[in-house]
Amino acid sequence: MRLWTLLKSGLVLDIYFFKNNRAQLVSMFAWPYILLALMLGMGFLFGSAETFKSNVGVEADPVVFFVASTLIAMASLSVMWEVGGTVLYHRWIGTLPYVLIAPYRTSITLVMSYIPRYLLWSFMQLAEFVPVLIWREGLVGGLADTLMMGLAIVIGMLPLLGFAAIFGSFLLTIKEETNVLSWLNPIILILSGAFYPAYLFPIWARFLSMLLPTTYTFELARLSSLIGAPKLAEMTFLIAVLLGMSFLYNALSFTLMGKAERRALKSGAV
Repeated sequence: MRLWTLLKSGLVLDIYFFKNNRAQLVSMFAWPYILLALMLGMGFLFGSAETFKSNVGVEADPVVFFVASTLIAMASLSVMWEVGGTVLYHRWIGTLPYVLIAPYRTSITLVMSYIPRYLLWSFMQLAEFVPVLIWREGLVGGLADTLMMGLAIVIGMLPLLGFAAIFGSFLLTIKEETNVLSWLNPIILILSGAFYPAYLFPIWARFLSMLLPTTYTFELARLSSLIGAPKLAEMTFLIAVLLGMSFLYNALSFTLMGKAERRALKSGAV
């Protein structure tokens, strides 16, 4: 089986999923605006645009800021659930042994078959926000913001796939059926600065946030919210950090998943 086959299987799975689940397709389009309305509604209920700029310490458009936050938060949750949590899902429905004996490592199978879904869903949600970005920044500025967020979606995906696969290897070794991701994901989002910039956290929280790839993905996407052109040096730094984390977390996931597979088979966890 070739890697292209894994990518193709993931794409075909999503096309048929949308075809047979129209209600899910509609909710997928509605959900980003519901989340954005909640975040902006709470913000403007207790403050104003000027209060927001004063709190974050930068000249940024609050609407574009939270559009970027919503996109990356939803993409990050999707990766953690679909890559990390799929191990548990396969265990529940009894198909995990078939995944383990597939020609490729489980980490590669999970990651490669998920990439089409991530790109398809993330860019569909990004396209939903294009009218909002053009409304806030004008045609040229809105399209520039769209490109910046698209870049963050693609670059941020690389380390997060490995990061999620590491959680998948952890779930593979334990016999606990409780989905730990259900309470771990909100903590990861908070520490990543999904709702408030990470650089305003206490020192201990900032240290933890520096270990998370999502922290840098949020920062990269939020450069689009700055009033005026973002600094090239800051953008380059964030991209370099994400690429470095991509190598680290994907190498770790490849090693840890192999050990987790052998341990799970030996201990009878599957």
